[in-house]
Amino acid sequence: MNAPETHSFCCILCNHDTARETIADTIKGDASGTLKVVACASCGHVQMSPPDYSLDFYEEDGQVNNVIKYYGTPMETLLAHSRVEARRRTDRFARHGIRLAREDGGLAFRVVDVGGGYGFFASEMKRCWSPMDITVLEPSHSRIEAGRQWLGEGGHGMPAFVHGLLDESFVAQHRGKFDLVTMWHVLEHVLDPVALVRDAVALLAPGGTLCIEVPNLDDELATLSTSFRARNFMVEHISYFSPHALEIVAGRAAPGAQTAVHGYQRYGIFNYIHWIRHNAPQGADPDLFDGTDRMWLETTWRHAREATRTSDALFMMIRI
Repeated sequence: MNAPETHSFCCILCNHDTARETIADTIKGDASGTLKVVACASCGHVQMSPPDYSLDFYEEDGQVNNVIKYYGTPMETLLAHSRVEARRRTDRFARHGIRLAREDGGLAFRVVDVGGGYGFFASEMKRCWSPMDITVLEPSHSRIEAGRQWLGEGGHGMPAFVHGLLDESFVAQHRGKFDLVTMWHVLEHVLDPVALVRDAVALLAPGGTLCIEVPNLDDELATLSTSFRARNFMVEHISYFSPHALEIVAGRAAPGAQTAVHGYQRYGIFNYIHWIRHNAPQGADPDLFDGTDRMWLETTWRHAREATRTSDALFMMIRI
């Protein structure tokens, strides 16, 4: 870590104007060479500085293209991983006591997946739970069209896609209408995380739940592999959330709501060991562990990391 930043700074969580220190001098994918990662001197939040966001980047599927560019991962592998993640996210609700049915037994359970991309999670929800009214709110036309094509070819349940952002207009039209709002690896990309969470909470019906997953700044692997740590700082991500930072977001966006932040481990132990042994990515098909051959080892290791919130991701629930 280096000396405090000297250029203009504003924390996107607390609006404090002083950076405590520079965490990273370079960011992967930054063609300008001007972006850094810094920590706020007041709340400690770690963020890109200055924050840089382009909606065109997402319209062109820039994040997926960067994975293919930097790691050589075939699109077929990325889609297979997306299906695994969708299944795990759906299964996770029961573990955390999240009901997927209306208590009144009346209308279909209503869900909106914000930034839902190709729609794999929404499709899995429709397959597993019926009746369910699920909408994918996605800012990229190209991702919506690709999702419709892939879901149609696979014979999967087709969710309703809506092109747009979670903004004042969407909130005005849908305030209080949803039983569940989800954001899977969305919050780290936006310029105002507090406002986005506040808008998401406004969509919830009484008794509803907001679920958010983000990468974890406190991932233990970042202390064991210098290359992994450097790889985590990328042009796509404006925020790097610790458990404490997520709790700050929830407190500012939904004061008084019931909030819990849990560890969640996405990638498998073989990926973890490869980074430690070789200080390099595992390759084009990193281990997600979608089998049963090493279940005891995998489960024990995952539980330990999740319990200490040093896993590679965080899962936050806000209930109103």
